[in-house]
Amino acid sequence: MAKEPDNSAGKTEGSYVLSDRDYADIVHLENPNVIERILSRTRAEATDYVGKLLQSGVPRYVSSGPKVAFTAMAIEALTDLGKEVSAWIKAGRIPEDFSGRPPGYQTWVDLLREIDSNPIDTERLKAMKAMFLAANEVNASDQVSILAYQLFQIAKNLNSSQLLLLKSVYQEYLDYLRGPRTGGSVPTRQWREMIAHRLGHKLSALIERDERRLVEYGLIAPWTHTNELEVPLMDARMTDLGIKFCQYLQAYQETSKT
Repeated sequence: MAKEPDNSAGKTEGSYVLSDRDYADIVHLENPNVIERILSRTRAEATDYVGKLLQSGVPRYVSSGPKVAFTAMAIEALTDLGKEVSAWIKAGRIPEDFSGRPPGYQTWVDLLREIDSNPIDTERLKAMKAMFLAANEVNASDQVSILAYQLFQIAKNLNSSQLLLLKSVYQEYLDYLRGPRTGGSVPTRQWREMIAHRLGHKLSALIERDERRLVEYGLIAPWTHTNELEVPLMDARMTDLGIKFCQYLQAYQETSKT
């Protein structure tokens, strides 16, 4: 049997094989397919590879260091997502094929794109995975899937600080349900100080900044007056949209515990 010619020299520039060499392929980290190719190996091999790239010390590639670190984070996020999705499929929570439900399938595509481009904000990724799960639940109706997709789009535009604020307000809502349930309003400054204290950082200015984002997306109720001096107490300021968002988050967190 004739031996196949060795074309490895011609493949060096396009190769992503995890092996020791001069790390010239670091430039290919700009290629969107590189993460997929790196993921063809185990997490340990892939992480070891990008670690070697970071430690290579090749002067002309020093500026690409952050890009390599970014790829390492994406590897971790994609690997974790793969484990979660496999567990949900095995448990019968979601189908093996997402293509039968367009909104659910689109959350999958968008989630992979987000991890590929911005794996840094872990709270946002958790929120997006929560909405992905809700959109693809086996027993979810088309209406629920569409709603979850809309909430997924909102999750994409929130950062960790805003999500932590929303969770804190939702906890206030759960306390509100236990009673006593009161209406009326409270001074905005007092509300911000209360939430800031609950979160532990005691920075009402940070609450003010993040509060506006949550109001913009309809997750918490707006101020009772145009001068923003008071906020409503009804439902601890949570809207029906915000409540549903947090319920999906809570459902996702429960699956992570099992």
